[in-house]
Amino acid sequence: MKYKIQLLLGLFVWGLVSTVSSQSDKALLRDLAGENKKSVEALALYPEDVRLAILESCKYPELLIKMNSIREKTGTAFRSLLEDYPRATQETMYELTRFPGLIEKIVEQQESPSAVRKLLMQLPEKERDGAFDVVEAQMRTLQKINELDHTARNATEDLMTTYPAPAQAAFRKLVDLPEVLELLNQDLRFTVLVGDVYREDPAWAIHKTDSLHLAVAREHAQELEDWKKEIADDPQAQQELEAASREYATENGYDSQDYPYDDLYDEGDIATPVRSNYYYPWWFGYPWWYPEPCWQPYPYWYDWGFYYRSHTIVVVYLPSWYFMNWYFYHPRHHYQYNHLSTRFVDHYYGHRRSGTSITMGVGEWRDRNRDVISDEWLKDKGRLPERLKEYGRFEENREAFNARNPKNPLTREQFLDRNTRQYPELTNGRASVKTERQREQESGQIERSKWAPAKEPVKPEPARVPQNKPAQREPAEKSQRPATERPSAEPRKERPIEEAKDYHRNKWEEGNRTTPQRDQAPKTRPEPKTQPAPRAQPTKPPAQKDAKPRSKSSGN
Repeated sequence: MKYKIQLLLGLFVWGLVSTVSSQSDKALLRDLAGENKKSVEALALYPEDVRLAILESCKYPELLIKMNSIREKTGTAFRSLLEDYPRATQETMYELTRFPGLIEKIVEQQESPSAVRKLLMQLPEKERDGAFDVVEAQMRTLQKINELDHTARNATEDLMTTYPAPAQAAFRKLVDLPEVLELLNQDLRFTVLVGDVYREDPAWAIHKTDSLHLAVAREHAQELEDWKKEIADDPQAQQELEAASREYATENGYDSQDYPYDDLYDEGDIATPVRSNYYYPWWFGYPWWYPEPCWQPYPYWYDWGFYYRSHTIVVVYLPSWYFMNWYFYHPRHHYQYNHLSTRFVDHYYGHRRSGTSITMGVGEWRDRNRDVISDEWLKDKGRLPERLKEYGRFEENREAFNARNPKNPLTREQFLDRNTRQYPELTNGRASVKTERQREQESGQIERSKWAPAKEPVKPEPARVPQNKPAQREPAEKSQRPATERPSAEPRKERPIEEAKDYHRNKWEEGNRTTPQRDQAPKTRPEPKTQPAPRAQPTKPPAQKDAKPRSKSSGN
């Protein structure tokens, strides 16, 4: 499974809602799950032993936090060891870490070149000579990497000693699946929630995840078959998918040599997955130059989901989330590849609840454009191609106008108000936009009413009569005090509660101050291979504004 691993606990929580007794709790859980709709497949699609390890580890979120702290320190130290080397050397070092125990064995056999060469047979044939040269030249660094790995693992084992044996076994399994540990740390609210449910009724939780595994796997398999048929039955969309993939590859710096092989794919049949646990290790992280999480390498064609065989495209996957994000980020695609855009939207309405790359890509684009686009507008298949083409032209022209007028940019609605005749399809659809937005607002209020207490009617307060009190004069002895006389040393009256309230009020208002959002510029292509790594500091990926393209994908 190689979906974009933002996908862990949402569907699971939807299933758990039915166990909660009060209606208010059910509604609250649905809201929390809705915030993480893309977190569907990872739990449901993993094998049974991994699902059980995930459930068990969710009972101990504090251990996840402590392990992540160790990971951040060791990852920084690892990057520091490599940062002065050329990119090619760094790539080799990262590749060596992917094979469990390989660096430790190389260090042990460092006095025997023939033994080292034999160990390097695990690598692809064309990489072995270069890896051997790196190993010979940088043995001291490999020794330090080996020591760092032992330090991290020993520290984690020490943390686990106070936990029950099942928890220790679960965490040891997940250490070899760093993408899962990363996910569990990303949203601790869901981790805690699932852990509580599993602690209270483990048999029920296991049964539920087993059922979800079958249901989601079946649903995804059917959706993939539908996508293959949709592309095969639409030659124009197929040609545009090929053209869009070439544009994506050029814009993001892809080359057929980037990932010519991969341990997930047998060389005899590139479409046949060969599962392997050869991830980049949790302690060191994936290569710093990857713009998005990528714990396993992938073939260069993975993002668009097809490869060529005898000059014919063979669809293997849905296009990745990154490809979809890039595609819908640029409005020009909707008139440049009009049939493909129509195919994406049609697929969305056929699999709207699946949470896969196409449905999430189209759904997020739809949500961003609710001020000018309605479901009714999109569902009209007869007029949809021309409507999407008009939308693409509309957004391109609006962006050009705003670039010429940076001090007075126009929103979509403002730009449409000024140019109604140029965009008749968007103009005619404004009534349905208004109706649907009002309906969505009312629906949101109904959902909130399921768990929020009803408001009491506001009663008018009685009018207050101002009381005019005569001004009080200071006592004569105080007003006649000499100017040089110091006031009595009375203790200052403290107001800790009021000051605390003021502080929190300011912080709250500071957090709620917003600035106009702008579309984020596409990320630049990664540095050339000869460029050394920057100084290592763990950072979090930037918060996503609107849509954000990426420079190199890691899969769905």
